[in-house]
Amino acid sequence: MDVFVFTSENLANIWAGVGACTWAVSQGQAANSSIRGKARLFAVGSLGIFYCVKPKCITTPFMVTSKPRLDEVVSHIWRDKWALPFSIVPLGTPHKRISVSALASRLPSLRGGRAWSSLLNVSPITVFAASKLTREDWAVLVDELH
Repeated sequence: MDVFVFTSENLANIWAGVGACTWAVSQGQAANSSIRGKARLFAVGSLGIFYCVKPKCITTPFMVTSKPRLDEVVSHIWRDKWALPFSIVPLGTPHKRISVSALASRLPSLRGGRAWSSLLNVSPITVFAASKLTREDWAVLVDELH
């Protein structure tokens, strides 16, 4: 199943986005025509999860409830300005996290030595590109992070 992973440098930004039921990407990413094209195809009802760089963890699964607003810049949620905002409904809380080092023991698709980064797209260029998870992987994430 398709799950979209959105990266944040810190938990404070994730908390702000979850509280506002909104997520967005950097203005630099939004200026990239390839990313804008993927954003146009991003569907309401898509499933997502956050990857936090510091600390390295996965947190807060969510459902997408609006298409990205292509010409909008958000300046009232985070310290910096962010673009392509879209609405979300959190299916969990940033209080709960799974460290990336623990993912191999938790996600069925990673048993056998597969690297977590081969399963979850977390690089800046893969924003709005789906990661392919099994239903079992998604169920584990939702169960542990709600």
